Amino acid sequence: MDPFSNHKPDYYSRHLFTSLIPVKANRTIRIMREVISNRLSAISIRDLLLVEAVARQGSFRQAAGAMGISTSGLSHQIRKVEDILGADIFERGARVTLTTSGRVVLEAIAATLESVTRLEALRNRLAMPFGAVLRIGVITSLAPGDLVRLVETCRRHSPQTRIEIVSGKHHGLLRRLQDREIDLMITAGNDFPSGLTQAELVREGFALLVNPAIGVPDLSRLASCKPDLLPISEDDFVPEQIATGFGALINASLTRAFGLSAEHRIALVSAGYGHALLPKGWVRNSGPHDMTTLVGLPAALSDERTLRCIWRNSFAIGAEVAALFHAELNIAAG
Repeated sequence: MDPFSNHKPDYYSRHLFTSLIPVKANRTIRIMREVISNRLSAISIRDLLLVEAVARQGSFRQAAGAMGISTSGLSHQIRKVEDILGADIFERGARVTLTTSGRVVLEAIAATLESVTRLEALRNRLAMPFGAVLRIGVITSLAPGDLVRLVETCRRHSPQTRIEIVSGKHHGLLRRLQDREIDLMITAGNDFPSGLTQAELVREGFALLVNPAIGVPDLSRLASCKPDLLPISEDDFVPEQIATGFGALINASLTRAFGLSAEHRIALVSAGYGHALLPKGWVRNSGPHDMTTLVGLPAALSDERTLRCIWRNSFAIGAEVAALFHAELNIAAG
């Protein structure tokens, strides 16, 4: 009879035994990994691609041409792989064919290359979650600082993505979006056809940029002060409440001007050619320029436009990009 058959190990013995199991297992795994690494470290991904090319072409010469390597160089690399694996992969002859071992090796190589492909796709998704290129259309009245914020947001979240910016009028950008020339657009317009999705980004008010040299208007007595107001750009998307209130007061000497950009109006105000309504994003980003000051609008003429992001329904990451833009612009707006 085994003298130890009735012996029950105490707590410490049991604990020591069970604690050694993961240690032995981890050590075994580590040793196996080291052996595998030492044996296979000399085989590169390109070597695997070369083996696959020879199997596909059935010829060293044709495979070498397809892979951009000399025939002798290809033969040397294949022989290296065979030496490391310890088995011939190909039978050399008039036509190169796989050996029995070679067929097994090729299946393993195919599985490895598939894993490498998935790993490369993962790398691309991590570095370029917005894709290789993101094409953004923006209306001309988007404040420069807001445009920079949107680009910087893309850079932070998808550093390897190339950003392309197209600036234009609302309807021109809509056409480009429908024609797949851009991926999404930033606008203050609220008319868009079917097949497109929109998300609100931020609401933005207006202010009056004036030149004190030609008098600061008292907007509380708008009807009597009649400021020399420069024409409003159609791409400003000025709310109807403001446009109606100021519409009859556009009496500057340049009333025949059409589609003046915000930059042009700022320059004209600085030169003393009238006053200009501007989206507050322009004021927030740059503040008053030389020879100019800001006048707030009275409550009766205060309203806001809504900046929106619009994309095609088929653009899979549209909602994700819009959510990031929404967060960034609202932080800036305070």
